Amino acid sequence: MAFIAPMLATEGKPPIGQDWAFEFKWDGYRAIAEVAGGQLRLYSWPGNNITSSYPEIGGLPTLIGDHSAIFDGELVALDDQGTPQLARIQRRHNATPRTALLRAFPVSYYVFDVLELDGEPLLRERYQRRRELLRELGLADESKRVVVTPSFTAPVDGATLLTVARVHGLEGVVSKRLGSIYKPGRRSPAWIKTKVATEAFQ
Repeated sequence: MAFIAPMLATEGKPPIGQDWAFEFKWDGYRAIAEVAGGQLRLYSWPGNNITSSYPEIGGLPTLIGDHSAIFDGELVALDDQGTPQLARIQRRHNATPRTALLRAFPVSYYVFDVLELDGEPLLRERYQRRRELLRELGLADESKRVVVTPSFTAPVDGATLLTVARVHGLEGVVSKRLGSIYKPGRRSPAWIKTKVATEAFQ
């Protein structure tokens, strides 16, 4: 499998219309996960192999069974209230974390896209179709180390979801056009990120 650089979002307000989906923006580290032959490889945004840094995600190959896949998602570390905190995952910035660090700052992989499945590239499939395929894989992990994040469509709108993000201390919302394809390494207007204002928490 060849590394696929993550697609990037532009900044802006949540768009209005029924041709958009809305996801929460998670405060963590972007990561591409490649699973083939029962083996997992995790890559950071620039393409560095970070598999050994996050052994908690090692159960992902078991979750997809005989499938092979490439996923896009976010590595997050939750606080006591279950909210992702960047400061917590920054504490895990270690190539081979010790047991105490693993216990103090456990990490989960929040999956929000599938870019290849069983050797078939999905980059030119519409966002809506990729999300359908992701749901069909049924990545149910009782330990919550691997989580498929929710995607909301009409009647839910971006402004409402942004309010929910603010109330729950989340970073913001990412709006994604339902018919958009995946453009590796590109910053695309088909994805729009809206961060909750910092002063809202002061």
